[in-house]
Amino acid sequence: MLKRFAAALLLAAAALPGMAADLPNHPFIHVSATADQYIMPDVGEIDFDIVSLEPDADAAWKLVNERLEASRALFAENGIAPEDVLVQDIARRPRKVEVLPEGQPLPMETRVTLHVTVRKLDGWTPIMRALLVMKDLESLAVSFNRSDREKVEADLLQQAIGMARLKAKDIAGGIGARLGAATGVSIGSLKNLSNAMGMASDSNARGGGGGRRGARTEMALVQAIRLAQSVDVIYRIGGK
Repeated sequence: MLKRFAAALLLAAAALPGMAADLPNHPFIHVSATADQYIMPDVGEIDFDIVSLEPDADAAWKLVNERLEASRALFAENGIAPEDVLVQDIARRPRKVEVLPEGQPLPMETRVTLHVTVRKLDGWTPIMRALLVMKDLESLAVSFNRSDREKVEADLLQQAIGMARLKAKDIAGGIGARLGAATGVSIGSLKNLSNAMGMASDSNARGGGGGRRGARTEMALVQAIRLAQSVDVIYRIGGK
């Protein structure tokens, strides 16, 4: 069965000369592989807005500043350095509403956006529990990552390349051929090749981690993240 499949692929390639620019000019095996790992994070990030709907500008800024100082005190109590608390946007502007009563002006909102990096996750749960009940907060979202992500992903990449070679050797053995040298490799899918052969590959070469979590019931928990690396490899059939 495997021999017939390989032969069909070679015949299909020969029958479609218009694809020649996208296909290798030698007999080949094309394989994909993904290595992944679930790992506990050691860095967390928090994004949220402090919002006041007070129509009076002075009262609005007073409320926003009170919430800002309260949040900064909370972060300081849990060991977060001041430089890891970034105030990104400060604005007073009309607030979008679905239905505005006739003759009424657009309500105003005063908004401050914060981005917080938590480098020690021991205090994550008390921080998040406090933020979840703090008034006048909107757009609360969190994400997790690893400080050694590059090293973890480098190891996963090597694992994926090894998995791809083993898969290619199995295919070559199944059709009674010898596996040759790798003639092409890509982190993620070789799109031109995959499209030319009518195949679909995983579009996420680098997966997991850093994804925002928006479910409020889960935000107070430190959760494992998935890191992944995918490769597409082309091997010559036979030869040196």
